[in-house]
Amino acid sequence: MRTRILGVMAALAAAILPVACASTTPRDLETWNESDAVSGPPIERERPSPSCLTGSPTPAPGGEDGRAGGWRVAHYDYRDRLGGLAVTREGTVWAAGTRVPRPCGAETKAPLLLRGDGGRWDEVAAPPMVPEPRAVAASSDRDVWLFGGENAAHWNGRKWTAAPGPGPEPSRVHAAAPGDVWAIVNANFLHGAGGAEEPWSSFSDLRHWDGAAWRTARAPLVAKDVGGLPGGEVWAAGSSRGRAAVARWNGWSWSTVPLPAVPALHRGQISELVDLAVDESGRVAAVGWVAWVCGVQEEDVTHCGRTLLLRRENGRWSYSLPPEPGLDPRLRLEADGRGGFWLFYSRTEWNTAVGHLSGGKWTYGTFPAGPLGHTRVAAVVRQPGTARVWAVAADDTEAEGPPYQGSGVWLAD
Repeated sequence: MRTRILGVMAALAAAILPVACASTTPRDLETWNESDAVSGPPIERERPSPSCLTGSPTPAPGGEDGRAGGWRVAHYDYRDRLGGLAVTREGTVWAAGTRVPRPCGAETKAPLLLRGDGGRWDEVAAPPMVPEPRAVAASSDRDVWLFGGENAAHWNGRKWTAAPGPGPEPSRVHAAAPGDVWAIVNANFLHGAGGAEEPWSSFSDLRHWDGAAWRTARAPLVAKDVGGLPGGEVWAAGSSRGRAAVARWNGWSWSTVPLPAVPALHRGQISELVDLAVDESGRVAAVGWVAWVCGVQEEDVTHCGRTLLLRRENGRWSYSLPPEPGLDPRLRLEADGRGGFWLFYSRTEWNTAVGHLSGGKWTYGTFPAGPLGHTRVAAVVRQPGTARVWAVAADDTEAEGPPYQGSGVWLAD
């Protein structure tokens, strides 16, 4: 009799599980309650697992008021894989990436383009000429660029049109104004560059859309980031001959910005800036690293070093070495709209840490975790003229069951 009962229970479980995973009805975990299934057997009255939901709620990132470290979640979905982000001066947020049909299904992806203001989000039909969006840039609601692979598209406020791409997978993009768009392609970073047989060298291509075509810009540095305010000056940060460097575009040509000497930490050191931020008060900041070779294993070189921060206050430039992190070649920096700056870096392979410079002092914390427990910031953008800073982050888990990934948009205001 025991064997027979166990066999019946196993058969029931086998019949129930496929049905649960095949469900196509969206569920909001915040509003779903037991009255939705009051007539069903006990197994159906339980709170459903998110593993097979078509949609997902907007979860609070932590804290009683849904905030953590000044950040709150504005959008989240287990199906999303967001990586591109832009905010227009009018306050419209564009987030780009891909979406899988179901969190518990196959990783077949469709293009995803979200447009919103932090309250309401609309899924916009992505232009077919960009089948896998990776980056987005915008100077206004009538000037939005979408990039993916070697393809691009332009939104004029009414419709998308195909446009030439700047090159394969641009790492940074900036729309200064209609007919004035910048992109960095073919960029390398410190790790994985240079081997035991030769010293590390920096490279990238800076491309400029002048309203008719993409052209290679002749800048006096190897650019790793390009940015500025819509309608304002365009800045580039990177390195020149192994030293951190900044350049400025005057509308016709690039010029080198004189900088103080990089802090000397080690003989034979190299330095580079990898991200920059500008605010309306005229403050400019750029973050990067100082590094030196501290070990060689077979053909690989190990580097040691420190984070390097460059700031311009009242027209004067100065370097500093923030307490955190150590050496991270893929730092992110954004102005906070109040005279300070946000710094994003990898604390572990799973989570992004956050530093905030305000009033000359640093405070540190961890970027709020999503419902799966691990968030890694992919892009950060501030709405011009405000203190509203937006970030898109990937969320994943070490758990054995689905959903394994998700993605969301966070806001600090």
